[in-house]
Amino acid sequence: SWLAKPWINLRGLEFLVHGWSTCFRSVRSLLFIQITESYTNSKIVKHLPDWFPGAGFKQIGRLWGSTLSELTERPYAFVKHQMAEGVNEPSFLSDLLQQPISNADDLFTVKCSAMSLFAAGADTTVSSLSCFFLAMILFPEAQKKAQEEIDRVVGTDRLPGVADRPNLPYLNAMVKEVLRWHPVAPMCLPHMTTEDDICEGYFIPKGSYIMPNVWFFTHDPAVYHNPMQFKPERFLATEKQIPEPDPHTLVFGFGRRICPGRLLADTALFTNIAQALSVFQIGKAIENGQEIDPVVEFLPGVVSHPAPFKASIKPRSLHHEGLIRSIEQAHPWQKSDSKLMQNIVF
Repeated sequence: SWLAKPWINLRGLEFLVHGWSTCFRSVRSLLFIQITESYTNSKIVKHLPDWFPGAGFKQIGRLWGSTLSELTERPYAFVKHQMAEGVNEPSFLSDLLQQPISNADDLFTVKCSAMSLFAAGADTTVSSLSCFFLAMILFPEAQKKAQEEIDRVVGTDRLPGVADRPNLPYLNAMVKEVLRWHPVAPMCLPHMTTEDDICEGYFIPKGSYIMPNVWFFTHDPAVYHNPMQFKPERFLATEKQIPEPDPHTLVFGFGRRICPGRLLADTALFTNIAQALSVFQIGKAIENGQEIDPVVEFLPGVVSHPAPFKASIKPRSLHHEGLIRSIEQAHPWQKSDSKLMQNIVF
C-alpha cells in the first residue's frame, strides 16, 4: 500500500534551515490528508464504529467530505440559478455550462474544474499578499524604491496596470522576491516517481512519494545571497551582477502537476502590489504613540500563511487619498450575492 512506500524529501537534512518543527508540521498535514483519504475510503473502515479508539479520523473525513461537497455544489447551483433567471455574469462556469454535457462524468469534471480554479487561487494569493505587506513593514527601503519607480513611470494621477509592467523592472523583481521570500506551499505537493532513479547518491525506487522542499530551494545560500533578507535587487542585472534564478520555476510546482493558474496568480499579485504601493504607505502599527514590531511567524500547512500581525496602512498623501476616493466613485461597492448563495438548495 502507499503507506509502505518511502517518503523521500530530497536534501531533507536542510530542514534545519527552516526549523524542523515547522517543516515537520507541514509534512504531517500532507501525510494526514493522504491517510484520512485512504482509510475513509476503505471498506473495512466504513464499518468501524466512531467510538473505536483511534477512529476519530472518520469524523474529520466526513467533515472534509461535506465541506468539499458544499464548495463544489453550492457555487454550481448558484450559477445555474442565475443563468435560469437570466441575470448571470459571464464566468468560467457559465461558459462551460453553455457547452454540451453528455454524461455524469462530464458534469463532474465541469463542477470540479470550477471549484479547483476558485479554491486553489483564493488561499494562495492571499498568502502571498500577506507576505508582501509583512515585507513592506520589515524592509521599508524596498517599499520606497518601488514607489519611486511607480511615480517616475506611471505618475500619480492614475493606478498602474498590467500594460505598465514592462516598464517597471523593480516592481517585477519585487513580485519575484515575494514568491521567493516565503513560498506559498513550502513543501509543494507530493509527486510519485514513475521509474527508479538516483539523486545525489540516494536510490529512489519507482512508486516513491517525493515531496520537493521548495522552501529550501528558495533559501539555499549557495543560490540566493542572504536568503532571509527581502532584496528585490537580487533579480536585477547590472554590470557587476548576474540576476539570481527566477523563483517562478520553483514555487508553482513541477512537471505535469505544475500550477495551471500560475500566470493568473502572477498577474494578480503584480496588480495588487503595484496598485497598493502607488497610493498607500505601509508601516508599523502605532499604539500609545509607539511603533509596534510585527509578529514574524509563519503558520504550517500545505498552504503557509504569516501569523496575524498589526500594520499601519494609510494614503501616501492628500493627493493619493483623492485618487482613491475618485476610484471609489467610479467603481462603487456593489452588494454581493452571499445571502442568495446561502439560500441556494443543491
